[in-house]
Amino acid sequence: MATLQIDPHLPQLTPAQSLIGWRRELCIELLGDGAARIFVRAVQESSFKATELQRAILFHRLDPRFTDLAGCVEAMQPDLGQLVDRARRTRPDKEHLFATLEYDRTAWERLRHAADRWARR
Repeated sequence: MATLQIDPHLPQLTPAQSLIGWRRELCIELLGDGAARIFVRAVQESSFKATELQRAILFHRLDPRFTDLAGCVEAMQPDLGQLVDRARRTRPDKEHLFATLEYDRTAWERLRHAADRWARR
């Protein structure tokens, strides 16, 4: 059973910030041992997947209408549990030079789609 730490703070973006490229991202930091931290962050530039994977963070750009992290996490519970329970950190080697995280990509895709559907409801 996954242990989830949810940071309920949703950073607000002003219209001026949105015009100059700021956006919000849903982040799941996979802590290992079936634990994860879920939070939303505001970023001005696109995050780099390789850099975030080294930190064990999966991220997804959010629709500006997204307002309810707790409800979204509740709706995503089965896939979220599967993602967190199956995630493993690996030591870099010849086959995994940059990705130090193994995770269920199918569960992650379902979570991304669920976050998009949640924002549009």
